[in-house]
Amino acid sequence: MTNSRTAFLGFMAFAGLALTAPLAHAQTGRATLDASTAGTIIAACEAYAEAHELELTIAVFDEGANLQALSRMDGAILASLEIAQWKGRTAANLGQLTGGLGAAALDRPEIYHVPGLATLQGGVPIRTVDGVLIGGVGASGADSADDEACAMAGIMAAGLTYQRAGAE
Repeated sequence: MTNSRTAFLGFMAFAGLALTAPLAHAQTGRATLDASTAGTIIAACEAYAEAHELELTIAVFDEGANLQALSRMDGAILASLEIAQWKGRTAANLGQLTGGLGAAALDRPEIYHVPGLATLQGGVPIRTVDGVLIGGVGASGADSADDEACAMAGIMAAGLTYQRAGAE
């Protein structure tokens, strides 16, 4: 009886594997932003900020606009915590520079009424070298142009880009 029970359980385990094996390959892999890369972006952005004597908060979001990493440098104003997240989340959600939204709002003022949409420079999308959107970085605490330059420096230091494929 033990041998037949063992044989039956073995058969069921084999059948279970055989049925689920094709399902394991049903989904194709896609690029994602991991914690290590988010940390690299933060560290590089902080190095850029220190070299330019800036005191910033940096927020890194993944492709689902979920916060991956957050750093408030010594001396960064408290409000920069919220503003950096606002910018980074917008960049991750829309896949474009947040400063461009401010320019677009000049012709389309309704943009200013979209809840949670950052229109200041400093939110930068994170893309793979193939142009696939995998997140966004927000920096805040300095002039908006400096915030944006810092976020871009962090992204590029991680071997990624903020541009769509084919853009120069």
